[in-house]
Amino acid sequence: MAASYVGVDIGTGSVKIAYREGGVVRLVSRSLPENLIGENGVVAPETLTALIAQMRKDERVKPRDVVMVLDDNITFFRHVTLPPMTDAELKLNLPYEFRDYIDEDPGSYVYDYAVDEVPLKEDGTPERLELYAAAASRKLVEDRADMLRKAGYRLKITIPSQMAYARLLRGYLQRYPEEDGLHQVFIDIGYERVSVHLFQGAKFKASKTIDFGCRDLDMAIADLKGVDRHVASTYKKSNFEGVLDSPECEAVYDRLCFEINKVINFYNFSNEDDVERMYLLGGGVEIAQLMEVVTRSFPIPLETAIMVMPPDIQKLSKVGSFALAIAALLEGEAV
Repeated sequence: MAASYVGVDIGTGSVKIAYREGGVVRLVSRSLPENLIGENGVVAPETLTALIAQMRKDERVKPRDVVMVLDDNITFFRHVTLPPMTDAELKLNLPYEFRDYIDEDPGSYVYDYAVDEVPLKEDGTPERLELYAAAASRKLVEDRADMLRKAGYRLKITIPSQMAYARLLRGYLQRYPEEDGLHQVFIDIGYERVSVHLFQGAKFKASKTIDFGCRDLDMAIADLKGVDRHVASTYKKSNFEGVLDSPECEAVYDRLCFEINKVINFYNFSNEDDVERMYLLGGGVEIAQLMEVVTRSFPIPLETAIMVMPPDIQKLSKVGSFALAIAALLEGEAV
């Protein structure tokens, strides 16, 4: 029987966890104070620790071992080709693969890899290694591990968001192998930014981040109603006085679609085959007005991330906004 894990996704606007209890997946989230997560990490670790500990207490979460997703804005992730070598040799060589990306001391980062494929020579020996490589700040990972420990958890596995999406796709393609090779993108509509990730089948191809997100809706509502962003966020969640149908919010939806479309067009221009399917996830998928505009703005088949989830998870509510936490849970269960 698979070990019990908790999938954790710490975003800039909320913390989301997914865990299994009695064979059923449970999803829990809590909003974060604004600016708690900054460019250099968690501004007030004790606040985040207390919040995660309270979530665990309130929900009576029994599993302790955590798989945590590292967002693409705090990791470096790339595909690399290397000559055949041992695991020990790979660990020595991985820092050199990020020398053009990391200006700091390479020793201040942790590195990991996952095998994409190992093409063989005619005699059956490896010709080369095709790998996905990731790097993240050692301090950031250690700080997150310390916060989770103080909240009653044990950090066992960290995965970059790109590999979390790949986990979902691998499970989906096991159920529908005829769709392997499809060019598809995950579009994560978050609070501060939108991330677009291109895959062919379950193989990662490229990523792009757009510095535009649901926070821009809060700002538009704040200007419209003459309130601060915190109050504007509550208006957004409740659609107070139909604010989400206002021209000001519609302008944000249109801008977001325009920016996403630029990324899709670039992918199509750079690859032999066009994008064939889009999966939406993140907090933005809970805004019906935004989803309506996105749906009519793209001729590409468009689904929420529910489509790539296991059947027992598809029936849960708000699956799209918990996609990364669910992927982390599934990654732990696959170990």
